[in-house]
Amino acid sequence: MGLGSFIARLFGKKEEPRPPLPIAEERDYSLSELASYDGSDPSRPLLVGIRGHVYDVTRGRDFYGPGGPYGMFAGKDCTRALAKVSFDEDLFTGDIEGLDRDELDKLEEWIEMFEGKYRRVGRLLES
Repeated sequence: MGLGSFIARLFGKKEEPRPPLPIAEERDYSLSELASYDGSDPSRPLLVGIRGHVYDVTRGRDFYGPGGPYGMFAGKDCTRALAKVSFDEDLFTGDIEGLDRDELDKLEEWIEMFEGKYRRVGRLLES
């Protein structure tokens, strides 16, 4: 039981059921296609690109959806931003040139987290 369900039961309130989560199609995505999976349309899944792969982060919509702490990641290639642990809009790119060993290690940690938590749905095609 989630915290929201517990609090609702505790105070006798009915928790509003959430609509079913959209499911991402398993295929390859261009960068421009990826941009349309940014959470602006709630009927579409949330997708994130990392190091040439696309992950469906829809089940983490509280984090990756609009208004979430990582909402700016949805619909983008986040490779460099994750490596640098930065929210700087200029770093939302797949470019890893010039990253140091610590940054590459950090990127690998992020990839391991995404691999363990979210479904990889395809590759991110180069422009």
